[in-house]
Amino acid sequence: MADTEEITNDMGLPALTTGTDLAKIVPSIRGMVRIEEHHAWQMLSKLMMTVESVVALREFKVRDLLQLEAGQVIESTCADTDDVTVKVGQIQVGWSEFEVVEQRLAVRLTRLA
Repeated sequence: MADTEEITNDMGLPALTTGTDLAKIVPSIRGMVRIEEHHAWQMLSKLMMTVESVVALREFKVRDLLQLEAGQVIESTCADTDDVTVKVGQIQVGWSEFEVVEQRLAVRLTRLA
């Protein structure tokens, strides 16, 4: 593996680029009460990420996905009173519930993991 030049930002921390290993930037947060206390928070708080709300579907196949139509209702394995898992990547960050806000489906975070 070739050596790479380490690029730092104005805070002296490694610059974030595609493929940056966050474990190198935030080696340990154990014992911290709030992530905002970490010296890298100012930079890390600006990262864009995808948040997923995961709903398990009963016997849902690729064929079913391709045949979806607007307004179609799909049965899930969750009871209507169950909270829905919220993940960032492979890490569960909490639970949520669905609600409608101004005719749009929204997810309300109910608990943090």
